[in-house]
Amino acid sequence: MSSTAERIRPGRSGILAAATRLFATHGVSGTSLQQIADATGITKAAVYHHFPTKEEVVVAVLAPALEAIQGIVRTAGAHEDPRAATEAAIIGLADQAVTHRQRWAVLLQDAAVEEYVRNNPDHDELFTRLRLLLTGPDPTPGTRLQVSLFLSGLLGPAQDPSCADIDDDALRAGIVRAGRRLLLADDDA
Repeated sequence: MSSTAERIRPGRSGILAAATRLFATHGVSGTSLQQIADATGITKAAVYHHFPTKEEVVVAVLAPALEAIQGIVRTAGAHEDPRAATEAAIIGLADQAVTHRQRWAVLLQDAAVEEYVRNNPDHDELFTRLRLLLTGPDPTPGTRLQVSLFLSGLLGPAQDPSCADIDDDALRAGIVRAGRRLLLADDDA
């Protein structure tokens, strides 16, 4: 195969890059394999060659973010102090929200992905462990609400066009600051 032909065929990485952009824009349910093929400049058959099902594309797109969450849970879970564990989880999630902006948009907003995660016992357990690290044992309703606000807030910068120009360092610092205020501030009530 000539080098020109190799450059024309984007392979798995090109398919995943196009799928990530399309999923972030249109959602998983709103994106077809044909749209992914068109965006990649290949045939639908070529997409099927690399990914026999749409679910396999979704799994591959989400894999880096899910692996990062596993790392966050491991790192934060190594802390014996619940506040230190929460702090480590906040920092890890802020890093990943910056590193994987488009994947976070897909992971946190799409009902099809939420269903996939819920139907996968390993992923469901992973998110349960993450929530436990953020809430601590026996959380109050207020704490659960604060964690929900923090996690849903991670989606904002990935979706909000007014945040698109915020550089990575400022975004990371802002997420950490917001997480600390929500999850580590002393309760006034």
